[in-house]
Amino acid sequence: MEKKFLIIGQGIAGSLLAYEMYKAGLNFKIISSLELRKASDVAAGMYNPLVFKRLTKSWMLEDCLPVMFDTYRELERELQEQFLYPMDIIKPLSEHECQMWEERIKEDNFSDYITDIGKNNFGEGIRDFYNFGRVTNSGYVHLSKLLKHMNRFFKKQGLLIDAYFDYKDLGFIDNQITWHGVSAETIVFCEGYHAQTNPFFKKIDFRPTKGELLEIYCEGLQEQYILNKNLFVMPMGNHRFRVGATYDWHNLDEITTEEAKSDLQSRLEEIISLPYKVVNHWAGIRPTVKDRRPILGIHPLHEHIAIFNGLGTKGVMLAPYFAREMVRFLSVHDYPLSPEIDIRRFMK
Repeated sequence: MEKKFLIIGQGIAGSLLAYEMYKAGLNFKIISSLELRKASDVAAGMYNPLVFKRLTKSWMLEDCLPVMFDTYRELERELQEQFLYPMDIIKPLSEHECQMWEERIKEDNFSDYITDIGKNNFGEGIRDFYNFGRVTNSGYVHLSKLLKHMNRFFKKQGLLIDAYFDYKDLGFIDNQITWHGVSAETIVFCEGYHAQTNPFFKKIDFRPTKGELLEIYCEGLQEQYILNKNLFVMPMGNHRFRVGATYDWHNLDEITTEEAKSDLQSRLEEIISLPYKVVNHWAGIRPTVKDRRPILGIHPLHEHIAIFNGLGTKGVMLAPYFAREMVRFLSVHDYPLSPEIDIRRFMK
């Protein structure tokens, strides 16, 4: 008998999981409300192969990056729209940071991610720094555009139900999950930060963080690179840039604040000297957990309930690889999940 799945949520996790299920020929439906805010709706969508604080490579970089490029390029062909924008990151460096970068450049396993360092002229309006480092294999995914097109795609295929999901409407009958007349063998929760209120996952140590972003208009500022120095300045075309981000672990709402706006502007003005205008201001909540690793798997006490969550700030890069892993896990008997990502690390 063909197994059926219900996917709850259509952010980056739910969308890519559904796409992998679609390619695998699995039977599924997505339940998602357009009115429910998602972190993906306001996220910058930037991908960066490095962790600047320690100048190390991102976790599982060599596994995730090739799958990321393959998946988004495939979606561009499928949906006839560009979503992936490769773009080098230029990082102003202090003297101490410069020494650390020079050491990393000498290491063979960093040659694909750091190409040069120097006092190059990166355009008008960038303040003077001791030196600059360049990161390759970086860029951004236009997430809001991607999710909008995927929403239309799934609707056209009859795979998406636009509705608010309430846990109270879930039923369990004869080894089946039921919801408003829709039945399935397995329900997969891809709710982002909303999972912290999910009654089935109370033991997971969710640590969601609020982040705020600005969009500015600035004529004369270079649009070939992403600038990164205590915040990012990401070109979006036509003299518009996304600037972010803040991190707030206490005020977990989606309300923009003057404090965050002022903080971002003060950090921005340490990098650029050109006049600019703030044209947009967003707030969202990132779905992160205590150990900063994704959460995949079947609930240890409820064999019909699964989760795909916790992608956090690296979600754009992690989601394609782990969506594939999740589909393999759900469709291949005894497919092993890494203990680092398995839900059972929280629910022993």
